[in-house]
Amino acid sequence: MLAAVLEGVRQQILKQVPLPQPGPTDVVMQVKACGICQTDYKAYTGDRMNWEPPMICGHEASGIVAAIGAGVAEFAEGDEVVMSPAVSCGLCEPCRLGRTHYCADGAVIGGDGFDTVLPGAFAEYVRVPVRAVFRKPKNVSFAAAALTEPLGGCWKGLIKYVNLRLGEDFVVVGAGGMGMLLILLAKAAGAGKILALDVADLPLQRARECGATHLLNLRECDGKEAVYDILPKGPDVVFEAAGPLEAAQLAYDLCRRGTKLNVFGVTTPGDIHLRPGEYHFLEIETTASFSVSTEAMQRSLELQEKGLIDTEKIITHRFPLEQLDEAYAMMARPDRVKVMIEVA
Repeated sequence: MLAAVLEGVRQQILKQVPLPQPGPTDVVMQVKACGICQTDYKAYTGDRMNWEPPMICGHEASGIVAAIGAGVAEFAEGDEVVMSPAVSCGLCEPCRLGRTHYCADGAVIGGDGFDTVLPGAFAEYVRVPVRAVFRKPKNVSFAAAALTEPLGGCWKGLIKYVNLRLGEDFVVVGAGGMGMLLILLAKAAGAGKILALDVADLPLQRARECGATHLLNLRECDGKEAVYDILPKGPDVVFEAAGPLEAAQLAYDLCRRGTKLNVFGVTTPGDIHLRPGEYHFLEIETTASFSVSTEAMQRSLELQEKGLIDTEKIITHRFPLEQLDEAYAMMARPDRVKVMIEVA
C-alpha cells in the first residue's frame, strides 16, 4: 500500500509499505479522509517530543472496514467507520473509571500523548484495535467524520470539564481548527457572547460563520482591553486553543473572579507568569484537556448525527495523500483553518 513515511525532519517519503494485517481483535480500515493536526505538523518540523523516525503520522481518520480479525463480531467488511487514535486496554483503573485516555497500557495511533505510537492514517490502510473503532453515521461525510476525534476533545473540555452553561459568555484565544470546533460547540450549547481572538483575518472570518459574535485581531488591538470593552464584567469561560505560551498567558490574564479557564492547546515547553495571590482571590477554575475518551468519541458522533455540529465548516483546504508535502506547507500559512487529506 502507499503510505507517507516520515523518515526525518521535513523528510516525508511516499512509498510502498506492507499492507497491515489484522490481529484477532483488530480492524484494517481503508482510509478515506484524515485531518492534519498540529501534532502531525510538529512531528514533520521536528518540534514534537515523542516521535522517532520512521513513522506514519495521521490520527484524525475515517474510512471503510477492509478486513477484520477472527475475534471481531461488531463490524464487517464494507462498514463505514471512524477511528479513535487513543487505544486503551479497558481493564486498568483509569479505564474502569471512564478515563480511557489515561490508560496505563495505552497507545496512540499516529499521534501524541502516549509513549507507544502505532502507525497512523496518512496511508491507504491503517490497522485499528476494534475497541477504538466507531460506526460512522450515514448522514455524515468521511471528511466531516474524520474530525470526530478533535470535536470529541472539545466536547470533553467545554461540556464535560468546564460545563458551559446556557447564556455564559465564552472567549477562545486561537481560531484555528480546535478553536473553530469550540466555537461551533459553544454556539450549539447556548453560549451568550462568543469572542474569537486570533492574529489572522481568514480564521476570524470563518469564526464568524461558525457562530462567533465578536472577532478580535490581536495584531490590531490590545486583547484584554478589547475583551473587557465587549464584556465589562469579564468572561465566564476562557479557552486557550492556539498553542504558543503567549496565548496561554493572555487566556490567564483575561480571567476575572470565578472565570472558568481551560488550557487546551499549549504543549510547548516553557512557563507563563501566574500570580498566586491573584489566582487565589479570583478563584479561577482551571482545567486542561488533551486527547479523547471513548465517551467523548461517542458524544462527538451523536452531535454530528443529530445535525447539531457540522465539522465540515472548518475545512479550508483539501489535498490528496500524494500531495502531503504541499498540505504541510499550507499548515505554516495563517490563511488556513483545517487541512484535510483525502485518500482515493
